[in-house]
Amino acid sequence: MEKEKIFISHGDIILDKIYDENLNLLKQDGGGCNWNDLYNLAIMGETCFAIGSKGNDQEGNIAIQSLSKANINTNYVLTENKKTNIMNIIIPNSNLKDNSILHSWYSPITNEFTMKFSDNLPTKLPKELKNKQLYVILDKFLPINLKFLKNMPSNCKICLDIGHIRFFEHFTKQYLTSFFSMANFIQLNNNVTNLLFERFSIKNEIEFFKLFHFDLLVLTKGKNGATFLFYDQNELKVINKVPETIVDIVDSSGAGDAFFSKTLQQYAYCDKINTNFVNKTFALANKASRDIISQIGSRKKNKIGGKL
Repeated sequence: MEKEKIFISHGDIILDKIYDENLNLLKQDGGGCNWNDLYNLAIMGETCFAIGSKGNDQEGNIAIQSLSKANINTNYVLTENKKTNIMNIIIPNSNLKDNSILHSWYSPITNEFTMKFSDNLPTKLPKELKNKQLYVILDKFLPINLKFLKNMPSNCKICLDIGHIRFFEHFTKQYLTSFFSMANFIQLNNNVTNLLFERFSIKNEIEFFKLFHFDLLVLTKGKNGATFLFYDQNELKVINKVPETIVDIVDSSGAGDAFFSKTLQQYAYCDKINTNFVNKTFALANKASRDIISQIGSRKKNKIGGKL
C-alpha cells in the first residue's frame, strides 16, 4: 500500500500587505512563496503541514488564519515574542508590466524594516509525520532551514522554489551545494539564473541540472513559458513550452507559486517524467498561473478539494 503523501513547508510565517500606487492598503493576506505553494496544494485537496513560527501580533493571526482556513495543519507553528514578517507589495494602477510590481522589505508608510527571520524555528519532524511520503517545500536557504532538512528521512522529497535572488545572494557556492545536493525538484525563475549560475561558474540551466542530477528542473520565463529538464531512460531531455493564451495582468505576485504548486502536485503523483508529463503539467500549471494574475493577491480563494 502506497504511503500517504504529505506536503510540508518550513520557515517564518509571512503576511502580504498590498498597496496601490498612492499607498492605499488594498488587501492583506498570508504570503511568502513557500506558504503560497502550501496553500495552493491544500486547496487542491492535498494534506499539508506548516512548521515554523509567527509573531504575537494581529498580522501573525491574519497570516496563520489564512493557512488554517485552507485546512493546513498549523499545530507546529510557534508564536514568538516578535513582529510577524511582512512583505510590502505596491501595485500600480495602470500600464502594468511584469517588472512593475514592487516587493519591499520596508514599510512604504513608516520605512520600517519588516522582515527579520527567526533562528528559533522547530527543526524536528513531528512524530505523526514519520513513515509518510513527505514533500518538503522551501524557498529560503537559512541555516535553520538546512538543519530542518538534515532531520528529514532519506525518502523525503526536497522541493525548492527559487524566485528571488535575495534569498541566496549572500551565500557561498559550498553552502548552497548543501541544499541543492539534497533537492529532487527545483523551480527557478529566470530573474535568478544569472547570479545563481555565476555562483556555480556554469553557463545555463543544462549545466546546472547535470551538476546536481535533479529528478526535475523547471525554469519559468513569464510570458515566454517554461523549460523542463529531466532524464528519460538516462537521456537528458530539455523541453521548452510556450503558452497559447496570454491574459492581462492585474497582479503577477503569485504566478510562479501557482505554477510551482501544480507542477509539484503532478510530480508527486506521476509514474514517470516524460514528454506526456511535461505537456500535461505545463497546461495545468500555466492555467493556474493565469487564474492568479487576473486578481489582486497571491492566493486564489477556492473550495477545498479537487486532487489532480
